[in-house]
Amino acid sequence: MAGLSSKQAQQIVYEMEKIIEKNINIMNNDGIIIASKDTDRIGIFHEGARNVIEHGETVTIFPEDTLLGSKPGVNMPIYFHEELIGVIGITGHPNEVRDFAKIIQKMTEVMVKEAYVSRELDLEKRAKELYLQEWMRRRWDSMEAFGLRGQTLSIQTNVKRQAFLFRLDTALETETEVSRQQKMSELLKKLQQVLAVSETDLITLWKSNQILLLKHTEGTAFSRWFGEVEKVLSMLREDFGVVICGVGREYEGLDDVVKSFEEARLALQFVDRREGNLLLFKDLGIESIIYEIPEEKMDDFIERFFPFFHDPEYKQLVDTLKVFLQLNQSIASASEALFIHKNTLQYRLKKMKELTGYDPRVFQDAVLYWVGLVGLGKG
Repeated sequence: MAGLSSKQAQQIVYEMEKIIEKNINIMNNDGIIIASKDTDRIGIFHEGARNVIEHGETVTIFPEDTLLGSKPGVNMPIYFHEELIGVIGITGHPNEVRDFAKIIQKMTEVMVKEAYVSRELDLEKRAKELYLQEWMRRRWDSMEAFGLRGQTLSIQTNVKRQAFLFRLDTALETETEVSRQQKMSELLKKLQQVLAVSETDLITLWKSNQILLLKHTEGTAFSRWFGEVEKVLSMLREDFGVVICGVGREYEGLDDVVKSFEEARLALQFVDRREGNLLLFKDLGIESIIYEIPEEKMDDFIERFFPFFHDPEYKQLVDTLKVFLQLNQSIASASEALFIHKNTLQYRLKKMKELTGYDPRVFQDAVLYWVGLVGLGKG
């Protein structure tokens, strides 16, 4: 640690002045005052501090002493890992402030250590977050080297894991970036707490409104675990709004765990088409097959069969179609769900047939429509 930053030093001064009504100064290794209760002294050379740095010992300055930029008081070295990183001084007659001097010296060294530990933990956290981002995007040149890098971060890549991808569906676009990040950080902490996320589990923010949990699954009773997740999702609604979750299957190994993440991401896209706030990839139907179709081929299919899907003018038809197919092609149920007359629904369905040549009321044609709708939400 080369030395104290001005920001860190000023923070220490602020904390000290809460308990000691004397002026506190902190000087860097050049003897320059970088933080002080008396802000007019910041930037001034302090000869007493320079003497502390040269000898590594406390320097006491009495009123009759004349040291450049210095006032009466006690100036002490600040050590961290046996390295002198700065000087802290308390202003006043040495006979009056001597009793405070040792206290503020020790307190300062403790605060420096705490700041260092906090910074190291923050750096480790960011390094793990970056690693997970690269892992889920398969950004490695060598799987072996990438796995070894994970070991240095205490991340196990060769164990069984299952991906849970949470999404906060409450509108965040109206919030500031700071408030959005704060809300997601609070949600992350809450999930860690209520789901009892262990040291071998991996959890991180994903995108602006998502949180990824890679659950270490060995020894986990999953029927009970899924029940707990569903309870948590309901509980979170009061404080955070609607939170939904997509779940991949269990895999082992660096590359295969990414499959679980990709499955969780796909399941998340279709949660709102099913009951509840939790959807497992293994419970997906035709959606899981379409998942394997390249995006360009899916786009070509929609363009050839149902080009009106992409036309904003026909958004109402697309929304109507979704409800109609979700309710098993029931005219009565769909018209009731859409709050429209049965004849209005029949008119819209006929309009679709006129546009495409395919009738959504006919089962074989409805299958094509359903494939197109699923593919529409694939990106």
